[in-house]
Amino acid sequence: MNHVPARRVTCLVMLGALLLATALSSIPAYGQQSSILSDVVKRGTLRVATVAGNPPYSALGSDGKPVGYDIDIANLIATSLKVKPEFIIVDSPGRIVVLQTRRADITIANFTNTVERSTVIAFTEPYVVVGSIFMVLKNSPLQTVEQLNDPKYKIGYPRGGTAEQIAAAAAPKATKVRFDTVGDAFLALKSGQVNAQLMDSFQNSTWLAKEPAALRNLPGNWSYEEICIGLPAGDFDWWRILNAWIKQFNASGENAQLFKKHFGFDLPRIQQEF
Repeated sequence: MNHVPARRVTCLVMLGALLLATALSSIPAYGQQSSILSDVVKRGTLRVATVAGNPPYSALGSDGKPVGYDIDIANLIATSLKVKPEFIIVDSPGRIVVLQTRRADITIANFTNTVERSTVIAFTEPYVVVGSIFMVLKNSPLQTVEQLNDPKYKIGYPRGGTAEQIAAAAAPKATKVRFDTVGDAFLALKSGQVNAQLMDSFQNSTWLAKEPAALRNLPGNWSYEEICIGLPAGDFDWWRILNAWIKQFNASGENAQLFKKHFGFDLPRIQQEF
């Protein structure tokens, strides 16, 4: 065995201790880390991005304040965190941008979790799962989506959502018309500006129930979409807290009650069997 001089051992130990101390000093203490949660608590507000003109998920009430299913969810989350909600109205593409730029802490806006979106932001587990259905006027000559697949027919949907890809896959030859909101697309259908509207299956059921004499659906469900809360990527603790809240919200029955209040029918199963 070779013997290392005591003086050299002492120097090596001191150097090791110095390197360890330097490394540890570069890691912030847990309670001192800059995180979305700590910013929310310090600020006293939860900044929530949502969209207008998307009932019954979210819309502006007569007083100009946001109302709807997603809005009630945001209020419940803020209450759980003991802060006040602060709503930021965005368009469909803005739901992502506002999280990337950290101008909002969460997005609750009928927001589908997709692989493409998940490369730039994060999502919780879903609180509802929807499909996509083509709605037409009652007196429309259209009977199937296959008939709709013709350049002479126009499909309306809001810009920046998943409807664009779904419409392109289901009826690639049809003429596509983009609108700022779901509500705008619906008005365009009723006024004859478009021949069909592609929309969330839950919204579809709600609006169809209100005007059964004027509207009907074309057969088929054209998507499977998990509606989730969006949040900035990279903050695991913030995701962990929100995801735990969603799990409890779903399991407690509170989601089912809130859903029925806004949609008028029972919440279908969130986890589907394949």
